[in-house]
Amino acid sequence: MPRLGLATLNHSPLHGLPTQWEVHLDATAAAGFDAIAPDIFWLRALEAEGIALETIAAGLRERGLACMEIAGIAIGSEEQTTEETREQVRFAKVLSAEFINARITMPIDDAVLDRAIRCADAFGSVGTRIALEFSRGTKLNSVSTSQAFAERIGREGVGVTLDTWHFFLHPDGPEWSALEALPAALVANVQLSDGVPYAEGEFGSATMNERRLPGEGGFDLSRCASMLQARGLDVPVIVEVLNAAERENEIASFAARAMSATRRVWL
Repeated sequence: MPRLGLATLNHSPLHGLPTQWEVHLDATAAAGFDAIAPDIFWLRALEAEGIALETIAAGLRERGLACMEIAGIAIGSEEQTTEETREQVRFAKVLSAEFINARITMPIDDAVLDRAIRCADAFGSVGTRIALEFSRGTKLNSVSTSQAFAERIGREGVGVTLDTWHFFLHPDGPEWSALEALPAALVANVQLSDGVPYAEGEFGSATMNERRLPGEGGFDLSRCASMLQARGLDVPVIVEVLNAAERENEIASFAARAMSATRRVWL
């Protein structure tokens, strides 16, 4: 059975919400998740409040939780990439993060490739893998383009995130053949949510506010799960439901329903 993590991003300071770090950890553990997937806005806000990363790490250990992924780093300009790498390698080391989610924000050329390689080496030095996220809003927009870029990086541990929202709502439809052909070593993790098509021009708002709990949209999530399981791949799954209405609910209720929905659809 895959390990399950819960993303903090929906109830994050990114949306003007308080950090509530203990509430997040308690809710995640009580719902039965194995891990949490903190976002950088949450972690930065905690440090600004004077909450040390070591305190968060101790809280995770006390509750039997791992840090499955940090979301995440933007690989773009030299200055931005360098600053974010320095910051987030520190996050990853203290929290023992399994993955750092990475988005490519500039057109891919030799300079961006070099930054990605240096980024992979820096995170690899603390035992954290790079998980490349494709989306319509970045310079990697599909499974196949992400695979090609991961292969160009050429570092062990660099792989591709299957974000089901981006996969199913790709403008040309889901790349089933590319997913099936993705080498096992390049399958990093899954970011799980459900959804329905959004109006053209509404990508930004939809991706942050309209994702649904597994089973509450139109995605064939069972096919995804079956495809991975048929290949013997037991990849970590992060429930990342970004939904404006869900932000009105308490974190404990959200976490419990997220786990229940995931068990029905994915396990």
